[in-house]
Amino acid sequence: MSRWLNTCLLYETTNTRDARGVPTEQERPRRVTCNPFSMGMQTYYQASSTGVHPVAVIQMWKRDYRGERLVKYNGQKLNVTRVDASSPDFVVLTLSERVADRG
Repeated sequence: MSRWLNTCLLYETTNTRDARGVPTEQERPRRVTCNPFSMGMQTYYQASSTGVHPVAVIQMWKRDYRGERLVKYNGQKLNVTRVDASSPDFVVLTLSERVADRG
């Protein structure tokens, strides 16, 4: 494991209404440190069997993760498709490509 040299942006999404009552989504990014985590074959195939194509797996301190579903990592905005919070100190996020970003 590395020494927390990488960072990612976690996006908190809030739904608000403008002056005319039109709903809008606002994203507020928050930078946290993270480690790239190896993606095992089992993880990849389990995700692929449900139609999800994981791009990355990252680990961060549990205290930094607040349930965000959108992460910017290595210049890409990715969806959080799996959260492993089984460790008392860390959380491991499996990230996949956003469907709207595919060509």
